[in-house]
Amino acid sequence: MNMKHRVNKLPDGLLVGVLLTLIAALVYLPFIFRFGYYFDDWYIMFAAGARGAEAIREIYSIDRPAGALLMSPLFALFGANPLYYNLSAFAFRVLGALGVWTFCITLWPRERAFSFITSLLFLIYPGFLSQPNGITYQYYLAGLASATWSVAFTMQAVTTPHRSRAWFLHGFSILLGLFYLSQIEWYIGFEAIRWTCIFLLTSRERGSARQKIVRAFQQGFPALLVPALFFAWRIFFFENERGATDVGVQIGDVFLYPLQTLFRWGFSQAQNMFETLVVAWVMPLQQIGLVRDNTHRLIGLAFGGASITMSLVALRRMESQDTVTHADSSNWKSEMMWLGLAALAFGLAPVTLANREVWFPSFSRYTLVASLGAAILIAAWLCGLSKQWMRWGILAIFILASVFTHYGNGSQYATWTQRTRNFWWQVSWRAPQLQKNTTLIANIASVSTEEDYFVWGPANILYYPESQNDKMAQPSLYAAVLNKNTVQKVLIRERQEYDNRRGIITYKNYRNILILSQPSPSSCVHVINGLQPESSTLESDSIRVIGSYSEIEHLLVDEPPHTPPQLVFGPEPPRGWCYFYQSADLARQRGNWESIIRLGNEAQAMGFAPSDLIEWMPFLQAYAITGDADRLAELMPVISAEPYIALQVCRIIGGLQGISDSVVEIIDSQYCPE
Repeated sequence: MNMKHRVNKLPDGLLVGVLLTLIAALVYLPFIFRFGYYFDDWYIMFAAGARGAEAIREIYSIDRPAGALLMSPLFALFGANPLYYNLSAFAFRVLGALGVWTFCITLWPRERAFSFITSLLFLIYPGFLSQPNGITYQYYLAGLASATWSVAFTMQAVTTPHRSRAWFLHGFSILLGLFYLSQIEWYIGFEAIRWTCIFLLTSRERGSARQKIVRAFQQGFPALLVPALFFAWRIFFFENERGATDVGVQIGDVFLYPLQTLFRWGFSQAQNMFETLVVAWVMPLQQIGLVRDNTHRLIGLAFGGASITMSLVALRRMESQDTVTHADSSNWKSEMMWLGLAALAFGLAPVTLANREVWFPSFSRYTLVASLGAAILIAAWLCGLSKQWMRWGILAIFILASVFTHYGNGSQYATWTQRTRNFWWQVSWRAPQLQKNTTLIANIASVSTEEDYFVWGPANILYYPESQNDKMAQPSLYAAVLNKNTVQKVLIRERQEYDNRRGIITYKNYRNILILSQPSPSSCVHVINGLQPESSTLESDSIRVIGSYSEIEHLLVDEPPHTPPQLVFGPEPPRGWCYFYQSADLARQRGNWESIIRLGNEAQAMGFAPSDLIEWMPFLQAYAITGDADRLAELMPVISAEPYIALQVCRIIGGLQGISDSVVEIIDSQYCPE
């Protein structure tokens, strides 16, 4: 029996499930073993590790308390391992697409090709770029899968002739509906999608508009329990502590400035719909999908080709089984267009009313519900094309664009993970221990640090994984974001700041800082010593301004070293130049000059040298103090290639007390500018 015959023997649902899973694996899994912690993951996983399920409940209690019902058992199962969360997120993504297939095929049983294309485009939609952030977005994707299956079970309940089975399906649909709304409240747009589907079914029967509406409510009325119970709980029992998810706060402007607010909402809604339907297929591709490396291009092309091939295998079978041609008198296309528009509009309406906007890549999550509408509209358009080669060709372009976008996105997330892990491994080489209550200011090359917990999260997981407060999650190390506001507060010696983020208490202090900076991806991590600031030519101006305030005494050199936990920070990277630099800089703080010379000789013997010339400073200082004028003279041509570095050598080493006359002569004549 050949492969083609075997494929044709598979039931439709099984074939679609297998192919969608395989395509999703090509799209989402190439870099899954290289994903780590990102953004909000840091404070979530620190708190969970420090205080367990109690901290998880506290984190979600202020706006989405049911999130803990998902995350607490997952943390008990997965612990700190990001791989398992990403595999779980992947499974929810596939389940969501299968839910779309199920309710589409229930609505249009003779339009298998449309149902497959819709579920495929929903699955690989390129506008959602947070799939690799599996911990934070776990409940987003679980809610999405629950929502699509809730709608699917409602459709099956409405269409089944068996009353007992209908009530069972309605009950399961209601449970899933309450679950998805408890995870993400702005998924409420799925209720509009649900009722649009019900109206489409009942409108096929004869009768007046009023009769059709009555019939729709008669058949689908159990589904009203979903929004009714949710709103009753949200309004009468739940006290929201977060303004971003408080409906009253968000729509308050409509009572103060009705015309301006309605106009702003209308414009924002139109813009969000355009971004979700059109821009999502273009902008992310341009931002991250068009990888420059030829090897990655070939891999992306291979994955795209395989995804296209599997999709066309399914389409060939689906189209051959569709028994109603697109030229008949049925209104299948208008139904699909109405459902697509409803999903697009109502999926984005809660986002718009909350004064949020779709923005790639940072706010791509707001497309999640509306991406179903985009998938339906595009699928309806494609299925309406009379020429098969055109339909298949355009679909192939959509698939290829999605594959390249997600491949580039995965590569970018993997790069962020590696750079973040390397940063903290270098910190562990340099700092055996950090003093409690130190406020860190960190610059990680090419990795955004938009929130303070992007820094204190990994620092505490590395050095102080336990909470220093028995009653709440309180880290031992704090952080401040490197920005204009922080620079000003450091300069004016701002005192301690209290912050409570989802039950996690921090006390950053701008008078108690230690600066960690990696000026470029090719640089090592530099621990700034305020008594002797050394700046790379690539260093940011902000760090140059506040470098003298960095207190290196917060780095405890006589404590036992801390090894980063491998689940979070990965295996130790190769001990290249940066290992020798960090070890030498630590020895310099200890005053162990002979150790620095030994490290320098080892690095030289192994062929290591810095890309960032400021990293010669510990070695130059050791040579100067031990009187090795010849080695200083030997390095002069290298250092003088960057006059800014040579000037710092002149100022710092030339100002040392007790160095030999020969060293002074070398410094004055060769390093100091005339």
